Amino acid sequence: MVNARVSFCFVALVVVAVLSCQGVESAVPLQVGYYSNSCPDAETIVLETLQRLIDEDPEEGPGIPATLLRLHFHDCFVRGCDASVLLDVPKSEKTAPPNARLLGFEAVDAIKSALEEKCPGVVSCADILAFAARDSVSITFGPDYAVPSGRRDGNVSIASEASKFLPDAQSNVTQLVANFANQGLSKEEMVVLSGAHTIGDAACHHVDSRIYNYPSKDGVDPNIPADYAKKLKKKCRERGLKTRTFDLDFTTDLQFDTEYYNNLAVKKGMLVSDQALYTDASTRVMVEKYRKTAAFFDAFAKAMVKMGNIRVLTDTDGQIRTNCRAVNK
Repeated sequence: MVNARVSFCFVALVVVAVLSCQGVESAVPLQVGYYSNSCPDAETIVLETLQRLIDEDPEEGPGIPATLLRLHFHDCFVRGCDASVLLDVPKSEKTAPPNARLLGFEAVDAIKSALEEKCPGVVSCADILAFAARDSVSITFGPDYAVPSGRRDGNVSIASEASKFLPDAQSNVTQLVANFANQGLSKEEMVVLSGAHTIGDAACHHVDSRIYNYPSKDGVDPNIPADYAKKLKKKCRERGLKTRTFDLDFTTDLQFDTEYYNNLAVKKGMLVSDQALYTDASTRVMVEKYRKTAAFFDAFAKAMVKMGNIRVLTDTDGQIRTNCRAVNK
């Protein structure tokens, strides 16, 4: 794993250089190896703690990587990558409807506790999210890449902003492109980052519009293969279920690979926003491109580094929280 990180270091540095020209990052750029002097074992502690959490819980542990990857994404799209999604304050981001099933907070707490024991008051919660997202990808057999760090934590978290800026599962390509463009991300980067759905699950109510409420005789979207629609109905037994879930990648849901894109090609992307990437001709060519593992892994690493630079706080902005759930007093 160490060699893989070194090999991706140049990629990360190139992306950071590009970002400085695009105005996506702050005045003080993030750096690969930011904690090399102040907390040399920081990234190792994050990785080892995450691996321990996965190994200690055979039932729920394997699902932790997907939750942490999603947590980083949901953080960066609201106020930038400042760990505002972690704050427990009235009407915070985590209380917003798009974050209703957001998980992974306890895992972040455990990682932060381990870091505070070794290097108190040094590693930000925002950097923990970025490191943990990277490690979640590599642990599930995806690419390993260098993560520029030096983020600081924000002090504000507002539910209405999460509702405004997070993409909706019913979005079409035009809406998705506009949503990602608002974060400084391109159409192709939107397609690449959507590939994160190769791991994890979604609540059944997100597919009501395709298996119960579609404007057809039986209420099922005729574009869904009949055998798969039947399987989904068995999993999601009735409309409006928010507690039952289905795997976003029905073939290898715990492995970070290209099966997400392969599923789209056979009409088995279940979220409207996922299948839209193959239905729309402008993004279908990109989906076909990323059915190849090498192309997807390389693009995903670069896109994650770029996303991780969205409106970051650095230098004297923000703070380094000692408890990721609360602003320092």
